[in-house]
Amino acid sequence: MLSVQFVEDDTNLYACVLKDGANEYRGGVTRAGELFYEAGAPYAEMVLRALIHKCMQGQTVALYTRDIWGVDLTRFNFHAEGGRYFCEREQLKLPHDCKKD
Repeated sequence: MLSVQFVEDDTNLYACVLKDGANEYRGGVTRAGELFYEAGAPYAEMVLRALIHKCMQGQTVALYTRDIWGVDLTRFNFHAEGGRYFCEREQLKLPHDCKKD
């Protein structure tokens, strides 16, 4: 079973662990507002969505990340700037891929 759990972490604003059976992968948001996740770890979009949801309800002013997630970051309202992607907290969105027939 997959799960993303937020954990205590004194060095980051938010930290989470994705559990996939016996495997664990770490991600989070630094105090500077950078979203991160272990390189090459699976289910990156699931972690990204959990972090964005947490940030939408939190205290962050702006977020940035690198293109490490394997998804189109513009769908979440990030915009490219100098090799990184930025978004103000109020502009974040969680798009869905549900299609109406």
